[in-house]
Amino acid sequence: MAKEIKQLRKQAEKAARAAKVAADAEVSEQLRTLARFPKPGRREIEKGRQEAQESTVMLT
Repeated sequence: MAKEIKQLRKQAEKAARAAKVAADAEVSEQLRTLARFPKPGRREIEKGRQEAQESTVMLT
């Protein structure tokens, strides 16, 4: 009985390590994706607003 418990504990620990590695890899991929597309600064936001206003004026 103790041998089975020890084996199950080892399997559970191995599965937990594998899950942690998978989760870490997913987070790393998400961070790389975010790094490729930086958050726009104030200039970009204002430029986008101005372009939106200009295109609205052209439509009317």
